Amino acid sequence: MQPYEKEKKSFPFWTILVLIICAGIWFGGFWLFKQQTGMYEAYQKETQRVLSLSDTYVPGVMVDGVDLGGMTEEQARALFSERQNKTAGDFALVIQYGDRKWRMTSSEIPMIFDADMILERAFLPGHVGTLEERNRSMDEAANGAYTFETSYVYDLTKIASFVEIIGDAIDIEPVDATLDAFDADTQQFTMKEGTTGLRADREKLMSDILQVLENDLQDEVIWVSTGTIEPELHAADLYPHFGKMSTFTTETTKDRDRNKNIEISAAALNGKVVYPGESLSFNNTTGKRTYEKGYREAHAIVGGVLVDDTGGGVCQTSSTLFNAVVRADLEIVKRYAHSWPSIYVNRGEDATVNWPNRDFVFKNTSPYPIFIRAWYDKYQVTVEIYGLIPDGFARIDLESETVKTIKPSDDVLYTLDESLPLGTRQQGHSKRTGYIVDTYKVYYDAEGNVINRIKLWTTNYPATQQEIVYH
Repeated sequence: MQPYEKEKKSFPFWTILVLIICAGIWFGGFWLFKQQTGMYEAYQKETQRVLSLSDTYVPGVMVDGVDLGGMTEEQARALFSERQNKTAGDFALVIQYGDRKWRMTSSEIPMIFDADMILERAFLPGHVGTLEERNRSMDEAANGAYTFETSYVYDLTKIASFVEIIGDAIDIEPVDATLDAFDADTQQFTMKEGTTGLRADREKLMSDILQVLENDLQDEVIWVSTGTIEPELHAADLYPHFGKMSTFTTETTKDRDRNKNIEISAAALNGKVVYPGESLSFNNTTGKRTYEKGYREAHAIVGGVLVDDTGGGVCQTSSTLFNAVVRADLEIVKRYAHSWPSIYVNRGEDATVNWPNRDFVFKNTSPYPIFIRAWYDKYQVTVEIYGLIPDGFARIDLESETVKTIKPSDDVLYTLDESLPLGTRQQGHSKRTGYIVDTYKVYYDAEGNVINRIKLWTTNYPATQQEIVYH
């Protein structure tokens, strides 16, 4: 039998591996712990850094060379408001023309600053984004990455308005040549020459002001430049356009008293001036026809009956004036027809007057005064109108068309008039044929062609039967 021997045991090498692994895990855990602890401390540090800003600017943020670090937005605005007030208060310049001066300051032309907007932008670094972004922007600010400049502009609308005020004070409008006088004896016009105007150069003035402001020049004097403006019309331009606008003549009878009345009424019209927009009344021009004025009794139509009346015959003057006015292309305001057609003008082309009820009135629609020449001579009465010769046509004429003839009754009408002496028997209305007449205003060109035809009115001359008035 072998002697007893103690059993030998081998060392398990795998335990070494386990120990190594455990050690690695411990050291790894310790390293991870240290890493996490470091990261947390860094996080804490970064967080604290950001929180330390509170509501102040990041140090290193520069606006107009001023480091705003540590300032609140309110403090920054107060600082720049003071700077703006100083800048605005320094603004002044003088505008001069001749002896006249205008001082322009910020009270008239306020400055518009962008400081508020710039301060808002400057506040963003360190206050927006993730924690990392905010810390990075703080580092960038420390390295001068955030530098801002404020600026200002002038209220161009206010400057333009100021320029207009100055320009309006300097401007002198040109005056066109115009009609000055008319010599009725020579039928010659006199023109008043136009005058040259003055206009401030607003565009240059605006440019000069902006240049001075941009260069920060103080108490600078800006001289206003001007230019002349010629009138649109000179006297030489007007002369060819003035002359006789129209003329009309009618033949009178051999009745001396009637012709005298026509002569006096024509003389009352002669030399009359009617200004643009004004009207002329025949009755107001001649006044009441009286013996004191030299008027005589002559045949006149009163109430549809031919009687002797003071001033009888002046209707021929008013009808002649009417025809001249129509041919001068002026506006007819009032016109009345006789009870029956006149012998000195065509049917529908008369204009009766009777003080103070019936009147002939026309209006001067020309842009210039018109002048009337009227006279009686050798059984003719003539009216001429002078002024701006109308364009667009060569002449005007009247055409009248009898559209209906009305036969009177053959019966005699007896009318009782108790105001007459007893036993009186006299002629009343005469037997007369009636007419309905259309009258047209016809425009002709230089070749005699009709270029326009306008209906003026319809005239009704009533038919009358023979009348005997008795008592």
